[in-house]
Amino acid sequence: MVIGLVKGFKYDKGEFDLTQGHSSYARSGYKNGRYVNQRGYGWASECKPSRITLKVEVDGELFDVWVDRYFKDNWGRLTAGRLDAIQRTTPREIELVGNVSNNGTFYYTVTDSCMDSWLKNAMRVH
Repeated sequence: MVIGLVKGFKYDKGEFDLTQGHSSYARSGYKNGRYVNQRGYGWASECKPSRITLKVEVDGELFDVWVDRYFKDNWGRLTAGRLDAIQRTTPREIELVGNVSNNGTFYYTVTDSCMDSWLKNAMRVH
C-alpha cells in the first residue's frame, strides 16, 4: 500500500450518439473509448461513459487513477449535485494499491477503505 497526494480532479462527461454508415459485417464491442452496439441497416449506438480521474503523485511521478466506477456502483448516477459533493470532499491524500494489467502496464487503484470514507463524506455533504 502506498500513500499518494491528489494533485487534480477531472470529470469527463459521458456521451450517447446514434451513428450511421456502419458496415453490415461490423461487430458490437469496445472501440476508441466507446461502446459500439450495432442496430442494423448501417446504424449503431455509441456510448462513452462518464469518467472521474484523479491526478495522483507518488514518489514524484504522476499517475491517473479512475474512481468513477466505485461511486456509480455504490451511489448511483453521477448527477450534478453528487458530482459537486464528490469533488468538494476529495481527500488530499489517498491510499493506493499497485496493479499490473494483462498487457503489462502498471496502474494504481484506491483502497476500498479510503473510498468508503470518501463516499460517506460526500453523502453527508450532499
